[in-house]
Amino acid sequence: MLPWKSIIVVDRTDHRPVYLQISDSIISEIMQGRIKKGMKMPGSRTLAQLLIVNRKTILQAYDELMAQGWMEIIPTKGTFIKESLPEIKQQPLVETSSIEIINASNEDFSKYEVPRGAHVIDDGTPDYRLAPIDLLLKTARSVSKGSIGKAVIQGNHFFGEKTLRNGLTNYLSSTRAINGSANNILITRGSQMAIYLSFATLLKKGDRVIVGELNYHSADRAIRTSGGQLVKVPVNHEGLDIKAIEKEAQQNKIKALYVTPHHQYPTTVTMPVENRMKLLNLAEQYDFHIVEDDYDYDYHYERSPILPLASIDRNNRIIYIGSFSKIIVPSVRIGYMFASEPIIRACGELRMIIDKLGDPILERALAEMLRANEIDRFLKKAVNRYKIRRDLFCSTLKAGLGSAVDFAIPDGGMAMWITFRNIKIEDLIREAEKIKLSLKIDVYEKKENACRLGFASMNEEEIVTNTQILIQAVRNC
Repeated sequence: MLPWKSIIVVDRTDHRPVYLQISDSIISEIMQGRIKKGMKMPGSRTLAQLLIVNRKTILQAYDELMAQGWMEIIPTKGTFIKESLPEIKQQPLVETSSIEIINASNEDFSKYEVPRGAHVIDDGTPDYRLAPIDLLLKTARSVSKGSIGKAVIQGNHFFGEKTLRNGLTNYLSSTRAINGSANNILITRGSQMAIYLSFATLLKKGDRVIVGELNYHSADRAIRTSGGQLVKVPVNHEGLDIKAIEKEAQQNKIKALYVTPHHQYPTTVTMPVENRMKLLNLAEQYDFHIVEDDYDYDYHYERSPILPLASIDRNNRIIYIGSFSKIIVPSVRIGYMFASEPIIRACGELRMIIDKLGDPILERALAEMLRANEIDRFLKKAVNRYKIRRDLFCSTLKAGLGSAVDFAIPDGGMAMWITFRNIKIEDLIREAEKIKLSLKIDVYEKKENACRLGFASMNEEEIVTNTQILIQAVRNC
């Protein structure tokens, strides 16, 4: 007899009914070849005693297995695994597979996990404790009721909830001077989906895409996955090197360019308006599209921000991408893209393959908050708070490390670009882990001693504590 007590484990804390846990375990054993076809199963009383469950639970499990076609009752003989099942040979445990995985990366996703009890410095995310999450959820509950809720739930929101798309046209016009209609807007699950859809729509295999030699790694992956070839240009104190872009466009056909002009990712430098105009002229002259990722436009501390490239685009060269995930919290996945109607339609049709309707209730709730100016009110408070945190982070770091670090105080955003003298970032991450500081940051091959460190997600007390630990890690390197 098989060791039923060992191979069928019942988890009393699991919300899944016990009889289904039992049937799932039996199916798993069949698929792994340990329970053979034609095998006689223990009687319900016997198995119930072995597993310490009610006999009715075993009968329910057997009924489920018979209903699914795994078992059969043979009169006067008992309950058996079906003979008609295909032969399944028990397989040895192996770590490799003959199945080819397309577009798989070698990225170590464990680096994003935070050990229990560790202090955290990330690469620039908002503080969920300040975000109007309760108001968003309260508004969502209100929206879901009555005739409005029925219309939202049953609507065909293939390109995003209609009220939010209409509200965004006003929002983009008043905050960024980007003018258009709801037909120019597609709602996405955060900005990353918008980046992927843009390049998946624009590119054919081998198309050349200009990016900074220091760039948002997820954008690079989206381009490569879409068949694009990365063409890297230098990043200087004004963002992407315009002369290098022009040289590349003169020598080879360029299909698209990815840029974060407000605060270049990761270095946080701002592209001046004259360079933005030159870049737009190059796009028109050499016939390529610009994917403008404006991930943190709403956070500026010293002056009004320079308007996006999309605000001066007159020839439909720009695909403009924004996200409310950077305003509220990353787990609230609402982003958007603004582009010409043909591009929006193509991206929308592609998006429907993987996510047909998005989250219309949450999108409508956000639309209501935009209409009531709740997002504007929150942003004013957040900007004031983040400015205080930026200043404290910079002063504490400089006081503790002096000439061992070099950085410019950013005029906006949620992070800063820091260069450490004679220290590799990989070594710093390891030393920090030893003293319970988790650095949730990327390592850049072109700048082994520089990294992006965020300040917005930490309150003032956390900034002081975490920075002191960081200073100790630097000294330990």
